[in-house]
Amino acid sequence: MGSMFVIFAIALSILVLITLTIFVKLHPFFALSISAFFFGIISGHSMLSIIDAYSSGLGGTISGIGIVIAIGTVMGALLEKSGAAETMAETILKITGKKNADIGLAVTGYFVSIPVFCDSAFVLLSPLAKRISKDTGGSMTTMAVALAMGLHATHMLVPPTPGPLAVAGILKANLGLVILLGMLVSIPVTIIGVLAGRYFGKKYYYLPNNIDNSISENADKKKLPSPIMSFSPIIVPIILMLLRTVAVLESAPLGKGVLYNTLDVLGQTIIALFIGLIISFFTYRSVNKNDKEVWTFDGIFGEALKTAGQIVLIVGAGGAFATVLKLSNLQDIVTSMFSGISVGIIVPFIIGAIFRTAIGSGTVGMITAASMLLPLVDVLGFNSPMGLVIAMLACAAGGFMVFHGNDDFFWVVTSTSEMKPEVAYKVFPLISILQALTALICVFILKLIFLRG
Repeated sequence: MGSMFVIFAIALSILVLITLTIFVKLHPFFALSISAFFFGIISGHSMLSIIDAYSSGLGGTISGIGIVIAIGTVMGALLEKSGAAETMAETILKITGKKNADIGLAVTGYFVSIPVFCDSAFVLLSPLAKRISKDTGGSMTTMAVALAMGLHATHMLVPPTPGPLAVAGILKANLGLVILLGMLVSIPVTIIGVLAGRYFGKKYYYLPNNIDNSISENADKKKLPSPIMSFSPIIVPIILMLLRTVAVLESAPLGKGVLYNTLDVLGQTIIALFIGLIISFFTYRSVNKNDKEVWTFDGIFGEALKTAGQIVLIVGAGGAFATVLKLSNLQDIVTSMFSGISVGIIVPFIIGAIFRTAIGSGTVGMITAASMLLPLVDVLGFNSPMGLVIAMLACAAGGFMVFHGNDDFFWVVTSTSEMKPEVAYKVFPLISILQALTALICVFILKLIFLRG
């Protein structure tokens, strides 16, 4: 099969994917699946070989990441419904004070969005941001941007948020390293959100009109979980996974005894997240003792698993698409095209950016980028444990931009913060580009440090 024909086939399959998702508004699972079969057929492969590649890619991806996404989604739902997000916000704001309330809101978003979907988290925390704006006279634009962009940072970069978790699963990147470096890269990305919020807050100053005091009322009635119970479901799994990452290093810094064996088990992604799920369950029960339906089909567990099921299928379809792409001689073509040229992180970054801009979903953008990158990890120089982590972060960096009106989160932020749409269009697309470029620079620095060869 000629090189130009393969490139043409890939371009056509991408066009089909974009058409199905944007114009037809087909569910991403079916859009990715149809695109995979379309590529296989026009590339001249037999239907049996396409079905075999699709099935093995779908099954292999889901078997590795499905249960992890399910556990993470249920854990996030429990924390969302328990009021843990509000407790985290109040705790962090006590530290930063109201003079630096925007920093406090950004830091709150940074932590809360690790387990909780950013749109749900913004709805939960926006009353607090509005109350602070009204009490201090600080621009609501500043507060809304700081909170939204803090949420946006870790939502795109740090598991167990479904997007980065799915990409790490597709690329088989070490989750402990992904969390560690994802949290590290998220810091300057969040800072960009704070600085941009202060700049645009002066330019588009306004105060909120409708103040919801539900957070204060909940706190006064002592219906919120304690800070320890609120933060533990996030912190404990992360610590366990990071400790395992250290323990299994070739230098064996923790030895090979009981401590090593214990951390090797407890730090496994499934086990660590399951421990987080148990803690989040007790966090929820600490304030909802009478909820007997929480673990039923119609309760929080059941509702969360409905969401998780869709995410798992989308991720599986992405893995299937990647496997079908492997049927072609794509690796040889890319090797010859970019011989002697270091394109590295630019390829997944651009793919992620294209699909985020076109589709409006950072998660789908990242998954698509990872799916197309998977057959190329060797030729692009990502065929090492750290290389796979760098590749994952590059996919996520591209998925930051462009954040605009085809994204549900855009309208959640606009409506709940009372921001005029015309102002939001001037603010958020630009900030998302700045966040994407900041993340890309950070990933490039990490690549220079860890992948010098």
